[in-house]
Amino acid sequence: MSEGPLDLLGPAELVDRLISGQEHVAAAVRATSADLVRAAELMATLFLAGGRIVLLGAGTSGRLAAMEAAELPGTFGIPPDRVAAKVAGATHDRPGGSDSAEDDGELGRADIVELGVAGTDVVVVVAASGTTPYTLAAAEAARAVGAGLIAVVNVARSPLAALADVAVEAVTGPEVLLGSTRLAAGSAQKVALNTLTTAAMVRAGRVHDRFMVDVVPANAKLVRRIGDLVAEACGVDAGTAAAALEHCANNPRVAIVHLLTGLPPEEAARRAAAHLTVRDAVGSAG
Repeated sequence: MSEGPLDLLGPAELVDRLISGQEHVAAAVRATSADLVRAAELMATLFLAGGRIVLLGAGTSGRLAAMEAAELPGTFGIPPDRVAAKVAGATHDRPGGSDSAEDDGELGRADIVELGVAGTDVVVVVAASGTTPYTLAAAEAARAVGAGLIAVVNVARSPLAALADVAVEAVTGPEVLLGSTRLAAGSAQKVALNTLTTAAMVRAGRVHDRFMVDVVPANAKLVRRIGDLVAEACGVDAGTAAAALEHCANNPRVAIVHLLTGLPPEEAARRAAAHLTVRDAVGSAG
């Protein structure tokens, strides 16, 4: 890795330095595996019981939390009202929030009230330092109403982690760009959040084998994608998969049950709705 002041490095050396400064991110997240397991189980349990998934934070951490929340409905077919997110200081005109709002603990408490967080929900709070006043106050408010609380932080033994039911402490150390959390810390948060939510949704029955069986076909690309996944999941050709999807209202979960069991689309839909997983729905028809 190139050494020396960043502003004195040439373009190639600069890029190498920035990439090298994030190479330890995967190892930092892997070290939290046991806590990610516990966090995913907590999230899946509360989600299956009818609770919502709420993600929030301030600054970079809040923006990454909001990005994670934005991707869940389309990927896993979750109703939009089952997922919520908040970035400190976010408004309609400024969805990325305000850095000055990080220090506003009262705003953190108010946002939990505005989001309608209840004891049935799971709240994921994200903060690199684990000491952000806004996020700490939001976490305290979430705990006060009995919500499940998961903290994603980049240091050990922080106040935020101490509040949580499960703390994912992906310790990334000093940044190449001193004082910024957009690089190693942000990358670690993104990997941890991706892992957490995906594992939870697999456990909640939203994945069959390695296929996103509840993906929402909202555009032409996703329509092609669900055709490919149904064909591969069922071992059929593209035409057969497309016909099954047409008869099953473009629902990949139902189309897979229909093709694997030979049940009529209407019965396949009933079976799919009555069981948590595609495997259970298929097995019940045997």
